[in-house]
Amino acid sequence: MSIIETRDFGVLELHPEAIYQFPQGLYGFDSSTEFALFVKTVDEIDLLYLQSTQDPNLCFFVFEPHDFFPDFEPALSKEDLSDMAVSTPEDLIFLSVATIPASVREMSLNIKSPIVLNPRAQRGMQIILQNTDYQVRYHPFSTSCEDGAPC
Repeated sequence: MSIIETRDFGVLELHPEAIYQFPQGLYGFDSSTEFALFVKTVDEIDLLYLQSTQDPNLCFFVFEPHDFFPDFEPALSKEDLSDMAVSTPEDLIFLSVATIPASVREMSLNIKSPIVLNPRAQRGMQIILQNTDYQVRYHPFSTSCEDGAPC
């Protein structure tokens, strides 16, 4: 078991397969190169988190894009596939970072540059997708087409 310290959850014991190496870090967080992916259940709802193992204060609330964007079909470059050591996107796990202001109805998801995980290699990176219609601030609960909601 791997033991990590977190600001929000205290000390966690996680299986080694929950730990991913991010050689390039994440955009804006280059110095954090190792993250743990784990689930916490709140009010009988499983929530997914990506926690830096090096910085207890750095934790992201993440979702699988399909949960809110059913037509999600990531287009990766050949270079991205090579960097992730796979030949097809189906071998990868995609996660969108959520930003939740005061109201969950105002939540936005980064669909354009998801966190991508290769579970076999326990390697991750953040990739800007080739899809031109994906947004950095997709608002799944918005009623306005201009706000990134499906129309």
